[in-house]
Amino acid sequence: MKILIYDNEMEPNRNRILSNFHDVEFVIDGEGYVQLGSFGRVYVADMSLEEVTKLFEEKFKTYGKNLTIMINPLIRLILKGEFGKPGMYRFSPTTSFWDVVAEAGGLSSNLAAEDIYVVRNGEIIYADFWNSLYEGTSIRELRLVSGDEIVVPRVSRISFDAITRYVNFFASLVLLYYAFSDKN
Repeated sequence: MKILIYDNEMEPNRNRILSNFHDVEFVIDGEGYVQLGSFGRVYVADMSLEEVTKLFEEKFKTYGKNLTIMINPLIRLILKGEFGKPGMYRFSPTTSFWDVVAEAGGLSSNLAAEDIYVVRNGEIIYADFWNSLYEGTSIRELRLVSGDEIVVPRVSRISFDAITRYVNFFASLVLLYYAFSDKN
């Protein structure tokens, strides 16, 4: 999640305490906690966005008069396969699938877009990204959740060199056949 803290009386970067938390990404650990520096670990799993916002307002209220806290949830996606820069990324739920692909360095081939699929808990759950890619469908609309793996399988292409080698091999076999058949 990303926290944005505003004190209507002061710039966030002028308040030493709040500046440590303004526009910073925090990761929810496997137990459902967020580490907030000197505030310690705060349990946020199973809470709505509004509940987390109220909890953080309570934590930070002594450090500002008119605090406005905005929390933007982030979805952690693992991008594998024929992406330009595969890896683990965090995105806002409103991010379009097109932007997800762009952030990961694009696809190695347009052919690969037809075969993209999502793996959740070891099972393929979604496998039709062609329209999602070009319509700008958001992560939220695709119902992707943190931990999902987006996989672009390797497209096997036969290169011109490979075709040339196969033709040469076949021609050699034909010549060899005729060479032996003429001697008999």
